[in-house]
Amino acid sequence: MARTRILALCAVTAAGLAVCAARAAEVRDPAPPIMLDEKSVAAWVAQNLTGEGWVLVNFDAEGVRLATPNGVSLMSDGLVETDIRHELFTPIQLSAGSARSGLAHWAVDCAKKRFAVISSVAYSHNNLIGEVGRRRGDRRLFQEPVASEIDTLDAVCEAIRTGKRLDGPAAKLGKAS
Repeated sequence: MARTRILALCAVTAAGLAVCAARAAEVRDPAPPIMLDEKSVAAWVAQNLTGEGWVLVNFDAEGVRLATPNGVSLMSDGLVETDIRHELFTPIQLSAGSARSGLAHWAVDCAKKRFAVISSVAYSHNNLIGEVGRRRGDRRLFQEPVASEIDTLDAVCEAIRTGKRLDGPAAKLGKAS
């Protein structure tokens, strides 16, 4: 009987330690950059984001936009498709939950300076960790870019026009902990 109690106590203790270890391993998102200038934002990206070859396209008070290392593709209908990664400085609330990063597949109409979101995935943490929700879009449902999206749209169109990858060196992404 005493042996059974000891085994039960050991099992409860082991389970408790496993829960503590899991909580300790939870993802901790970084604080926003100290200032919203190129140097501070580039340092934030290098220190906190992971991923090979992503290019920092622009930033605003909400976060950064990164272009895919896979470049852009000119489709047969004249639209340009690419993936745009968003990494936010603070979380935003979506109907599916709180999001801190996202990945969207865009179809861009460079002639009319507009884009459609073909698909998107929102994540609860930076570095595309912890999927919150997915959404399928329609490549015919175009939207005009808001101020913070204009630079991204221009970079995508410039890349297809010049036949070069999106402008700028690959972001120096660190090994976030």
